Amino acid sequence: MATFLAIISWPSVADTVLLKNGDKITGEIKKFDEEHLVIKPSYSPKISIERSAIKSFETDQKQHWSINRTLKDVSIQSSELDGFVLVNNQQTPISELVFSDRKSDSEWRYSGSVEAAIDVTSNTKNTQKLHAKSDITAETLQWRHNLKSEVRYETEEKTTKRNTLEAHYSLDYLISEHWLLRQEDYFQEDRRDFPISNYYAALGPGYRFWGIGRDKLDFVVTYNHFWLETQIFTYQLNAWAATLNYKQYWFDGVLETYADLQIAFPDTPTIDYISDATLGLKYLLTQQIYLSFKYDINQTKSAAQHSRDISYNLGLGVNF
Repeated sequence: MATFLAIISWPSVADTVLLKNGDKITGEIKKFDEEHLVIKPSYSPKISIERSAIKSFETDQKQHWSINRTLKDVSIQSSELDGFVLVNNQQTPISELVFSDRKSDSEWRYSGSVEAAIDVTSNTKNTQKLHAKSDITAETLQWRHNLKSEVRYETEEKTTKRNTLEAHYSLDYLISEHWLLRQEDYFQEDRRDFPISNYYAALGPGYRFWGIGRDKLDFVVTYNHFWLETQIFTYQLNAWAATLNYKQYWFDGVLETYADLQIAFPDTPTIDYISDATLGLKYLLTQQIYLSFKYDINQTKSAAQHSRDISYNLGLGVNF
Protein backbone atom coordinates (compact mmCIF):
# COMPACT_ATOMS: atom_id res chain seq x y z
CA MET A 1 0.00 0.00 0.00
CA ALA A 2 2.81 2.42 0.88
CA THR A 3 4.53 1.62 -2.38
CA PHE A 4 1.31 2.29 -4.31
CA LEU A 5 0.82 5.67 -2.59
CA ALA A 6 4.42 6.61 -3.33
CA ILE A 7 3.90 5.82 -7.02
CA ILE A 8 0.72 7.86 -7.42
CA SER A 9 2.09 10.78 -5.43
CA TRP A 10 5.32 10.98 -7.45
CA PRO A 11 5.02 13.78 -10.03
CA SER A 12 4.84 12.71 -13.66
CA VAL A 13 7.86 13.98 -15.59
CA ALA A 14 7.13 14.14 -19.31
CA ASP A 15 10.05 16.05 -20.82
CA THR A 16 13.81 15.49 -20.93
CA VAL A 17 16.51 17.78 -22.29
CA LEU A 18 19.94 16.36 -23.16
CA LEU A 19 22.79 18.87 -23.17
CA LYS A 20 25.99 18.78 -25.18
CA ASN A 21 28.08 18.74 -21.98
CA GLY A 22 26.46 15.43 -20.95
CA ASP A 23 23.92 16.81 -18.45
CA LYS A 24 20.28 15.73 -18.50
CA ILE A 25 17.40 17.85 -17.18
CA THR A 26 13.89 16.49 -16.66
CA GLY A 27 10.74 18.47 -16.06
CA GLU A 28 8.08 20.25 -18.13
CA ILE A 29 9.02 22.30 -21.19
CA LYS A 30 7.34 25.68 -20.79
CA LYS A 31 8.81 27.54 -23.73
CA PHE A 32 11.07 26.96 -26.73
CA ASP A 33 11.56 30.10 -28.79
CA GLU A 34 14.21 31.33 -31.22
CA GLU A 35 16.76 31.81 -28.43
CA HIS A 36 16.08 29.54 -25.46
CA LEU A 37 14.33 26.47 -24.14
CA VAL A 38 12.69 26.98 -20.74
CA ILE A 39 12.03 23.89 -18.63
CA LYS A 40 10.47 23.61 -15.14
CA PRO A 41 11.98 20.76 -13.08
CA SER A 42 9.98 19.45 -10.12
CA TYR A 43 12.82 20.35 -7.75
CA SER A 44 13.69 23.93 -8.78
CA PRO A 45 12.44 27.10 -10.50
CA LYS A 46 12.38 27.38 -14.27
CA ILE A 47 15.69 26.89 -16.09
CA SER A 48 16.51 28.74 -19.34
CA ILE A 49 18.86 26.92 -21.74
CA GLU A 50 20.41 28.37 -24.90
CA ARG A 51 19.57 26.53 -28.12
CA SER A 52 23.25 26.08 -28.91
CA ALA A 53 23.74 24.03 -25.71
CA ILE A 54 21.03 21.45 -26.52
CA LYS A 55 22.02 18.09 -27.98
CA SER A 56 18.49 16.66 -28.13
CA PHE A 57 15.26 16.52 -26.13
CA GLU A 58 12.02 14.57 -25.87
CA THR A 59 8.44 14.91 -24.67
CA ASP A 60 5.94 12.05 -24.60
CA GLN A 61 2.90 14.34 -24.64
CA LYS A 62 1.55 15.84 -27.83
CA GLN A 63 2.10 19.59 -27.86
CA HIS A 64 1.52 22.47 -30.29
CA TRP A 65 4.86 22.76 -32.15
CA SER A 66 5.86 24.90 -35.10
CA ILE A 67 8.01 22.71 -37.37
CA ASN A 68 9.53 24.58 -40.28
CA ARG A 69 6.70 27.16 -39.98
CA THR A 70 3.94 24.50 -40.00
CA LEU A 71 1.91 23.92 -36.83
CA LYS A 72 1.56 20.30 -35.73
CA ASP A 73 0.46 18.43 -32.61
CA VAL A 74 3.26 15.88 -32.21
CA SER A 75 5.22 14.01 -29.59
CA ILE A 76 8.99 14.25 -29.86
CA GLN A 77 11.68 11.69 -29.05
CA SER A 78 15.36 12.30 -28.51
CA SER A 79 17.88 11.41 -31.23
CA GLU A 80 21.40 10.06 -31.10
CA LEU A 81 22.41 12.71 -33.64
CA ASP A 82 23.70 15.95 -32.19
CA GLY A 83 21.20 18.78 -32.81
CA PHE A 84 18.33 16.52 -33.92
CA VAL A 85 15.11 15.02 -32.53
CA LEU A 86 12.76 12.33 -33.83
CA VAL A 87 9.39 13.63 -35.00
CA ASN A 88 7.13 10.79 -36.17
CA ASN A 89 10.33 8.67 -36.29
CA GLN A 90 11.97 11.09 -38.72
CA GLN A 91 15.21 12.92 -37.96
CA THR A 92 14.38 16.62 -37.62
CA PRO A 93 16.85 19.45 -36.88
CA ILE A 94 16.19 21.23 -33.60
CA SER A 95 16.67 24.52 -35.50
CA GLU A 96 13.33 23.90 -37.26
CA LEU A 97 11.32 23.64 -34.04
CA VAL A 98 9.56 26.26 -31.95
CA PHE A 99 7.17 25.48 -29.09
CA SER A 100 4.35 27.58 -30.46
CA ASP A 101 1.55 29.33 -28.62
CA ARG A 102 -0.17 30.05 -31.93
CA LYS A 103 -3.49 28.40 -32.60
CA SER A 104 -3.25 28.35 -36.40
CA ASP A 105 -0.81 28.88 -39.26
CA SER A 106 -2.54 32.15 -40.13
CA GLU A 107 -2.39 33.79 -36.70
CA TRP A 108 -0.64 37.16 -36.80
CA ARG A 109 2.10 38.40 -34.51
CA TYR A 110 3.14 42.03 -34.24
CA SER A 111 6.35 43.72 -33.10
CA GLY A 112 8.09 47.02 -33.64
CA SER A 113 10.11 49.93 -32.34
CA VAL A 114 10.18 53.72 -32.32
CA GLU A 115 13.52 55.53 -32.17
CA ALA A 116 14.95 59.05 -32.10
CA ALA A 117 18.61 59.74 -32.91
CA ILE A 118 21.16 62.53 -33.26
CA ASP A 119 23.80 62.15 -35.98
CA VAL A 120 27.44 63.14 -35.92
CA THR A 121 28.58 63.48 -39.53
CA SER A 122 32.21 63.01 -40.61
CA ASN A 123 32.93 66.44 -42.08
CA THR A 124 34.52 69.70 -40.92
CA LYS A 125 31.33 71.76 -41.04
CA ASN A 126 28.89 72.35 -38.21
CA THR A 127 26.38 69.68 -39.26
CA GLN A 128 23.47 68.53 -37.13
CA LYS A 129 20.93 65.86 -37.98
CA LEU A 130 17.76 64.72 -36.31
CA HIS A 131 16.27 61.32 -37.13
CA ALA A 132 12.96 59.88 -35.99
CA LYS A 133 12.01 56.44 -37.24
CA SER A 134 9.64 53.54 -36.71
CA ASP A 135 9.84 49.84 -37.60
CA ILE A 136 6.75 47.61 -37.52
CA THR A 137 6.51 43.91 -38.41
CA ALA A 138 3.41 41.73 -38.78
CA GLU A 139 3.91 38.04 -39.56
CA THR A 140 2.39 34.61 -39.73
CA LEU A 141 4.33 31.39 -40.26
CA GLN A 142 4.48 32.05 -44.03
CA TRP A 143 3.93 35.78 -44.53
CA ARG A 144 5.95 38.68 -43.16
CA HIS A 145 5.07 42.38 -43.61
CA ASN A 146 7.58 45.04 -42.60
CA LEU A 147 7.04 48.80 -42.68
CA LYS A 148 9.83 51.27 -41.89
CA SER A 149 9.49 55.05 -41.89
CA GLU A 150 12.02 57.75 -41.13
CA VAL A 151 12.09 61.53 -40.95
CA ARG A 152 15.47 63.23 -41.41
CA TYR A 153 16.17 66.89 -40.75
CA GLU A 154 19.67 68.27 -41.33
CA THR A 155 21.18 71.72 -40.92
CA GLU A 156 24.63 72.88 -41.96
CA GLU A 157 25.93 76.21 -40.69
CA LYS A 158 22.31 77.13 -39.77
CA THR A 159 21.06 76.38 -43.29
CA THR A 160 18.55 73.59 -43.91
CA LYS A 161 20.33 71.02 -46.08
CA ARG A 162 17.89 68.13 -45.78
CA ASN A 163 14.27 67.65 -44.83
CA THR A 164 13.19 64.23 -46.02
CA LEU A 165 10.53 61.63 -45.39
CA GLU A 166 11.31 57.98 -46.16
CA ALA A 167 9.08 54.92 -46.17
CA HIS A 168 10.05 51.32 -46.94
CA TYR A 169 7.62 48.41 -47.19
CA SER A 170 8.53 44.77 -47.83
CA LEU A 171 6.45 41.61 -48.07
CA ASP A 172 8.12 38.20 -47.76
CA TYR A 173 6.42 34.94 -48.65
CA LEU A 174 8.31 32.12 -46.90
CA ILE A 175 8.19 29.28 -49.40
CA SER A 176 10.23 26.81 -47.33
CA GLU A 177 12.79 26.74 -44.54
CA HIS A 178 15.29 28.66 -46.68
CA TRP A 179 13.58 30.07 -49.78
CA LEU A 180 11.43 33.20 -49.86
CA LEU A 181 9.92 35.62 -52.37
CA ARG A 182 10.15 39.34 -51.66
CA GLN A 183 8.24 42.33 -52.97
CA GLU A 184 9.27 45.76 -51.74
CA ASP A 185 8.51 49.44 -52.27
CA TYR A 186 10.53 52.48 -51.27
CA PHE A 187 9.54 56.15 -51.28
CA GLN A 188 11.59 59.23 -50.39
CA GLU A 189 10.55 62.89 -50.57
CA ASP A 190 12.85 65.87 -50.08
CA ARG A 191 10.73 68.73 -48.71
CA ARG A 192 13.05 71.66 -49.32
CA ASP A 193 12.35 74.64 -51.61
CA PHE A 194 12.52 72.48 -54.74
CA PRO A 195 10.77 69.19 -53.84
CA ILE A 196 12.31 65.98 -55.16
CA SER A 197 10.79 62.53 -54.76
CA ASN A 198 12.05 59.12 -55.78
CA TYR A 199 10.44 55.72 -55.64
CA TYR A 200 11.28 52.15 -56.54
CA ALA A 201 9.38 48.87 -56.71
CA ALA A 202 11.22 45.55 -56.55
CA LEU A 203 10.48 41.85 -56.84
CA GLY A 204 12.72 38.80 -56.56
CA PRO A 205 13.69 35.57 -54.79
CA GLY A 206 15.67 35.26 -51.58
CA TYR A 207 17.54 32.63 -49.59
CA ARG A 208 17.86 32.40 -45.81
CA PHE A 209 21.26 30.91 -45.01
CA TRP A 210 20.54 30.52 -41.31
CA GLY A 211 18.31 31.80 -38.58
CA ILE A 212 14.88 31.36 -37.16
CA GLY A 213 12.61 34.09 -35.86
CA ARG A 214 14.69 37.06 -34.73
CA ASP A 215 18.09 35.79 -35.89
CA LYS A 216 18.60 35.73 -39.64
CA LEU A 217 20.92 36.03 -42.61
CA ASP A 218 18.97 36.63 -45.83
CA PHE A 219 20.26 37.17 -49.35
CA VAL A 220 17.77 38.57 -51.87
CA VAL A 221 18.09 39.37 -55.58
CA THR A 222 15.48 41.72 -57.04
CA TYR A 223 14.66 43.50 -60.26
CA ASN A 224 13.93 47.16 -59.46
CA HIS A 225 12.19 49.96 -61.32
CA PHE A 226 13.13 53.50 -60.21
CA TRP A 227 11.27 56.80 -60.63
CA LEU A 228 12.78 60.24 -59.93
CA GLU A 229 10.40 63.22 -60.02
CA THR A 230 11.05 66.96 -59.73
CA GLN A 231 9.11 70.06 -60.70
CA ILE A 232 10.97 70.10 -64.01
CA PHE A 233 11.30 66.46 -65.16
CA THR A 234 10.63 62.78 -64.45
CA TYR A 235 13.33 60.16 -64.92
CA GLN A 236 12.98 56.34 -64.88
CA LEU A 237 15.43 53.46 -64.97
CA ASN A 238 15.68 49.75 -64.18
CA ALA A 239 18.29 47.94 -62.11
CA TRP A 240 19.26 44.55 -60.73
CA ALA A 241 19.93 44.69 -56.99
CA ALA A 242 21.42 42.35 -54.39
CA THR A 243 20.43 42.74 -50.73
CA LEU A 244 21.88 41.21 -47.56
CA ASN A 245 19.89 41.37 -44.30
CA TYR A 246 21.57 40.23 -41.08
CA LYS A 247 20.36 40.28 -37.48
CA GLN A 248 21.55 38.41 -34.42
CA TYR A 249 20.96 38.61 -30.66
CA TRP A 250 23.61 38.02 -28.00
CA PHE A 251 23.79 37.60 -24.21
CA ASP A 252 20.18 36.47 -23.75
CA GLY A 253 18.94 39.15 -26.16
CA VAL A 254 20.54 42.10 -24.36
CA LEU A 255 22.70 43.02 -27.37
CA GLU A 256 21.56 43.06 -31.01
CA THR A 257 23.82 43.38 -34.05
CA TYR A 258 22.36 44.02 -37.48
CA ALA A 259 23.31 44.96 -41.02
CA ASP A 260 21.36 45.87 -44.17
CA LEU A 261 23.44 46.04 -47.35
CA GLN A 262 22.22 46.71 -50.89
CA ILE A 263 23.97 47.32 -54.19
CA ALA A 264 22.11 48.11 -57.41
CA PHE A 265 23.40 48.05 -60.99
CA PRO A 266 21.26 50.34 -63.19
CA ASP A 267 20.79 49.57 -66.88
CA THR A 268 22.28 52.90 -67.89
CA PRO A 269 25.93 53.38 -68.89
CA THR A 270 26.19 56.66 -66.98
CA ILE A 271 25.85 54.98 -63.54
CA ASP A 272 28.08 52.07 -62.50
CA TYR A 273 26.35 51.23 -59.22
CA ILE A 274 24.39 52.61 -56.26
CA SER A 275 25.05 51.16 -52.81
CA ASP A 276 23.42 51.63 -49.42
CA ALA A 277 24.86 50.07 -46.26
CA THR A 278 23.67 50.21 -42.64
CA LEU A 279 25.53 48.61 -39.71
CA GLY A 280 24.18 48.87 -36.19
CA LEU A 281 24.07 47.86 -32.54
CA LYS A 282 21.22 47.93 -30.03
CA TYR A 283 21.70 47.53 -26.29
CA LEU A 284 18.68 46.83 -24.09
CA LEU A 285 18.45 48.99 -20.98
CA THR A 286 15.13 47.35 -20.05
CA GLN A 287 12.85 44.92 -21.87
CA GLN A 288 11.46 47.84 -23.91
CA ILE A 289 14.03 50.67 -23.88
CA TYR A 290 17.32 50.45 -25.77
CA LEU A 291 20.32 52.48 -26.86
CA SER A 292 21.37 52.30 -30.50
CA PHE A 293 24.41 53.04 -32.62
CA LYS A 294 24.08 53.06 -36.41
CA TYR A 295 26.62 53.62 -39.18
CA ASP A 296 25.35 54.55 -42.67
CA ILE A 297 27.30 54.80 -45.89
CA ASN A 298 25.66 55.62 -49.24
CA GLN A 299 27.62 55.65 -52.49
CA THR A 300 26.95 56.36 -56.14
CA LYS A 301 29.62 55.53 -58.71
CA SER A 302 29.24 57.01 -62.18
CA ALA A 303 31.46 57.89 -65.09
CA ALA A 304 31.52 61.52 -63.96
CA GLN A 305 32.00 61.20 -60.20
CA HIS A 306 32.06 58.99 -57.11
CA SER A 307 29.89 60.45 -54.33
CA ARG A 308 29.84 59.13 -50.76
CA ASP A 309 27.77 60.11 -47.73
CA ILE A 310 28.80 58.76 -44.30
CA SER A 311 27.01 59.32 -41.00
CA TYR A 312 26.78 57.94 -37.46
CA ASN A 313 23.64 57.73 -35.33
CA LEU A 314 23.36 57.65 -31.55
CA GLY A 315 19.77 56.97 -30.56
CA LEU A 316 17.28 55.98 -27.89
CA GLY A 317 14.40 53.69 -28.76
CA VAL A 318 11.40 51.78 -27.41
CA ASN A 319 10.39 48.24 -28.41
CA PHE A 320 6.77 47.14 -28.43
